[in-house]
Amino acid sequence: MSRSNARLRPAIFLLIVLTLGLAGCSLFAPPEGGDPPPPSGSYRERTTPENVIHNLVRSYERMEADEYVDCLADTFTFWLNEDDVIADPTLPWYWDRQTESDIAYAMFGEGTNILSIQLTLTQFGDEVEIPAPNPEDPSSWQYVESVLLWVYLSDPPDLRLKAEAPSRFKFSIDPNETGPNGETLWEIAKWEDIDVEGRPTVDDDYVAVTVSELKAMFRE
Repeated sequence: MSRSNARLRPAIFLLIVLTLGLAGCSLFAPPEGGDPPPPSGSYRERTTPENVIHNLVRSYERMEADEYVDCLADTFTFWLNEDDVIADPTLPWYWDRQTESDIAYAMFGEGTNILSIQLTLTQFGDEVEIPAPNPEDPSSWQYVESVLLWVYLSDPPDLRLKAEAPSRFKFSIDPNETGPNGETLWEIAKWEDIDVEGRPTVDDDYVAVTVSELKAMFRE
């Protein structure tokens, strides 16, 4: 995105906020043997990073905050789109798990003007291993997902928001919980909204936003 488009962001952001009228891919092969994978519509044990991504998508589409927050590490951080922060100095560069949790409950809870959500995450590029500072500790894994996020609003009717840009995810092993049979569980340690050049800001059929802008609308 150009800097001139970035300077338009505060006005677009304000318009969306006022309009909303707010009140308040595979990183690892599946384990051999065992039961077959559950139906695609159900939640999965967090035994692989890809299962965590699966749960993230399902929790967004079902608008279930508990299940989304379960994907997040205690040390989770969400890093906002750089151009959004430059265009609006009131935005932080990142926020923590508690803020992300509060946003999720505001987005998905009673009183929200979000009618439904469609989310598609598609991995591209190779995953990257991030060694731990202590060689005896397990590595984290990072990879990039293309994001296509549609948000349909109930008020005003027929208003749609669209976010379409890559996100960078970092996964780490959950140190506090294991699966029912002692399996290693994974969680999201970092979610970074990456900027892209040339993203449109207006369209006849929808309002283009970033993932950062969408989340920030529900941040107190």
